[in-house]
Formats: sequence, C-alpha cells, structure tokens
Amino acid sequence: MPTSKKISLIEVYFIMLLSLGITNHVILIPLILQYAGRDAWMGTLLTMILHIGWVYILFFIMKRTQQQSIFAWFKDGFGPIIGWIFICIMSLYFFWMSIVILRETVTWIRVTYLPQTPKTVVSLTIILLCVYVANNGIRSIAIISGILLPVVWVLGHFVAVSNLQYKDYSLLTPLFVEGYTPMLKSMIVAGGGFMEMIVLIFLQHHMKRKMNYLSIVILSVLLGGLTLGPLMGAIATFGPVPAMESRYPAYEQWMLVTITKYITHVDFLALYQWISGTLIRISLFLLIMADGISFKKSRRRLWYLLGLGTALTVFSLIPVIDRQIELFVLGKYSAAFLGFLSGLTLFIAILVTFKPKTKRGG
Repeated sequence: MPTSKKISLIEVYFIMLLSLGITNHVILIPLILQYAGRDAWMGTLLTMILHIGWVYILFFIMKRTQQQSIFAWFKDGFGPIIGWIFICIMSLYFFWMSIVILRETVTWIRVTYLPQTPKTVVSLTIILLCVYVANNGIRSIAIISGILLPVVWVLGHFVAVSNLQYKDYSLLTPLFVEGYTPMLKSMIVAGGGFMEMIVLIFLQHHMKRKMNYLSIVILSVLLGGLTLGPLMGAIATFGPVPAMESRYPAYEQWMLVTITKYITHVDFLALYQWISGTLIRISLFLLIMADGISFKKSRRRLWYLLGLGTALTVFSLIPVIDRQIELFVLGKYSAAFLGFLSGLTLFIAILVTFKPKTKRGG
C-alpha cells in the first residue's frame, strides 16, 4: 500500500475515539450503571488502570508482526485454511458489532426524532453512507473523523459545563454500600468495552509508522475518559438510582441544557454526536471485513461492501435477531464477550511469540 494512502498517528486517534467511543456512551454506560449504580465509576476507573497493563499485549503483537496485515500474517504463517478460518471468525465479530450499533442507532432515532419513519428507511440511509465511505478507503474514514471529532469533542464539553449547575458530586459517595460484587460485575462490562482496542491490530498495516507503547496507553486512557466522564456526570446529575433506571444517560443530560431562558431543547445536537460515531464505526468495520479478502477489482470490492450493508440492514430488522441484540445490549453476553476478546488477544500473542518476526511490512 502506498504511503500516501496510509494514516498518521493522530488520524488513528480520531478514528478510534469516534468508532469505539460511541459504544462507551450507547452500550457501556447504561450497563455499568445497571450493574453497579453508585459504584460504577470506581469499577470503570479500576478497569482503566488494569487496561493500561493489558494493552502492552497489543503493543507486543503489533511489534512482532511488523505492521503486516494480521489477515495476511495468518495466511503466510499458518496456511490459507487457518487464515480463512481466522478471517471468517473476525468478520462475524465485526459484522455482529456493526449490527448492534446500527440497531441501537435506528431504534434511538425512531423513538426520539422520527417516530413515523420506517426503520428500513433510516437503516438503509445510514448503511449506504457507510458503504460509500468504506469503499473510498481508510484515508476517507480518517479525513471524515478529523472533521467530525473536534465538533463532537466541543459538544461533549459544552453539555458537561452547561449542566454543572445541576451536578452534585457528593452523590458519588459512599462507595461499596452493598459490598464489592456490583463493582466487580461492572468491571466485566467495562473490560469488554475497553478490549475493543484490539481493532488496532487490524488497522496496523494502514499506519504510516508503528505505534509505541506510550501512544497506545494514551489512547486507552482517552477512551476510558470517554466512559468515566459521562458516567460520573450522570450520577452527579440525576443521582445513582435515576441514573440506573435511565436508558440513555448521556443523551438525557442533553435534555437539561438551556442557553439563557430563551433557548432550550438543544438535545438535537446529541444526534450529531451519535450519528458521527455510528458512521465511523460501521464504515471502519466494513473496511476491515473487506481487508480480509484481497479484491483484484475495485468493483468486486464495492459489490462485497454493498452485500455486507444489505445483510446488516436485513438482519437488524429480523425479530429473533433483534431480541438477541437487545439481550446483548442489556448485558446477557457481557462475560462471554470479555472472554472472547481476552482469549483472542492472548491467542494471537502466543502465536506471534512462537513464530519468527515477519520481515515485511503491510
């Protein structure tokens, strides 16, 4: 891949913060609150600290594979059969995560803003845009992220500052009133979300230069902050019990914002934040799934992406699958999700330990 089509470290940050940050707000925060209530912020903080050590494994994998595509590394090192099995497993993972965020976004938009608009229309609109962005490559995703993220960041700080008048941070204590079990349960949920940083391994061959350990730690802390800040804000604003009962605590903080007594109902700005994260997340995952197959013709790649997009829309609308997504979002599979990502990371780390370093880059 020509260097001109690769992305810089800051662009990696933009992409990761948008694509992984959206799940922190949509899925992680409500779940962590439901499991731990007031103790949720402490569980998230401890998970952040533990994760700083865990990401060394990601750094080790990236160092040993020498920025080669992880899909190509598997094929070269273990043969096409093992390579294709790995590609299929990871494609299913990224497909599932795309369905989850698509379904959550479409449901939220329909409930809050477009109750009369069919889900199919909203879903197809989002998917077609994501397919277009993914088909244009990693540089397009990076450029769009660079445009969207600063505004998302400003809006995030705006809602935090605007609601300071309603916040009472004494509500963050006392801790462990019901023992340590709720906090430990919340750490499982938070850990599963933080483990999504494994995406870095699938992006490494798109990077202009290698990431060092400090760069990955900084990214880990920033992603953790995207969870911890709104989480503490929700408890301080609403109190632990109302925050636990809230479906979208981060969004509901927007409903309190007023600009003087004349401007209210600015919660539509939350739509910009949510759609930005969804767009980059699905586009990135579509790109990674397409990376697993070496297309010789760009038209075939486009048809593959369109096929994936169509499948995402269709599957997200099937009632049985919709129910499974709901159970996933409500935390039924949290422990299994954490186990899968942890096991996968360790499995790859063991393989790269016993295989010699690759000598060519991606």
